[in-house]
Amino acid sequence: MVAFATLAMALTAAGSGHTQWALVAGLICAATLLFGLTVMTTTVHRDHVERHNAPSLLNDTWESTPAFVRRRGAPQAIEPRLTR
Repeated sequence: MVAFATLAMALTAAGSGHTQWALVAGLICAATLLFGLTVMTTTVHRDHVERHNAPSLLNDTWESTPAFVRRRGAPQAIEPRLTR
């Protein structure tokens, strides 16, 4: 939402000839999008590592996927093996 607002401000400033403000608003827009993408990516990665059912930024508790469901999909020949 913030990224769209700053994008609109950047486009308006650029269209009206205020290039400095357009540059500032564009940088804020890019930083906001990059931060949001980073937060979503790290959340999905953390949820995959902890074997949560679905990635969620707002839910504090998750149901773990049962072990038999995690094992059921791949044949034994291609399952990863733990090395000691």
